Amino acid sequence: MTMVFATLLLALSIAAPVSRASAAPPAEIRLGKSPAPAPKGDPTAARAVERFFATRQEASMDRTRMAAARRWITSAVHADDATLAGAPGHTLMAFDFTDGAIERLPSGRFRVSVYLLFADRQGKVVESRDEALVFASQGGSYVCASLKTTSLMHWDSDEVVKGAARLKATQALDRADESLRAWTRRQDRAAAYSIEDVFPAGSGRIMIPCLKFTAEPGKRGYDVVDSPIMIRRGAKGYQIEPPAN
Repeated sequence: MTMVFATLLLALSIAAPVSRASAAPPAEIRLGKSPAPAPKGDPTAARAVERFFATRQEASMDRTRMAAARRWITSAVHADDATLAGAPGHTLMAFDFTDGAIERLPSGRFRVSVYLLFADRQGKVVESRDEALVFASQGGSYVCASLKTTSLMHWDSDEVVKGAARLKATQALDRADESLRAWTRRQDRAAAYSIEDVFPAGSGRIMIPCLKFTAEPGKRGYDVVDSPIMIRRGAKGYQIEPPAN
């Protein structure tokens, strides 16, 4: 009887389930190579780029500050005022780059690509460009040792004006432009806009697709919102319809 009871206990101990807490974790199967870890950002380099463009932005708003912007570049950079701060009457409304765009080079240098957005004094976007820059270490900080414009786009509104004329909706376009200029003046951030097109929307209505940009002065990055304007022609001329909820 003792032998049978001992045999039964042994069988139960073998059949007992293993506790989940003591079980080994399942083996993870990976196919192919593991992805390379994302490169860590360089906060010192990023701050230097941001400060350089913040100084250029200030110079674009107040041309008496051009000397401060030029202190950031070496003698190897041959850049006129329009390159650094935009054409006369234009403002560097926003600039943007990512930490991943900063590429380390030999001798303590780094390369970065930056996107710039310019607007006129009324707030209409007039130009965007991409710049490739190289920064070099100097005096415990960085200075710009190379600056090249790699792409340039003029935001021309001629086609929009022609389209409005064909639709006999020039007054509607003027009404939208007036409304957008007023919107930029109400913002507590840097603000700009772009009118993309004009087309009929039926029943005496005109649809005007627009983009609205806002940015924090001196800081990289910006927000953009697709904000179409619907205008109806009535007895009192063209009136902007409130946006649908």
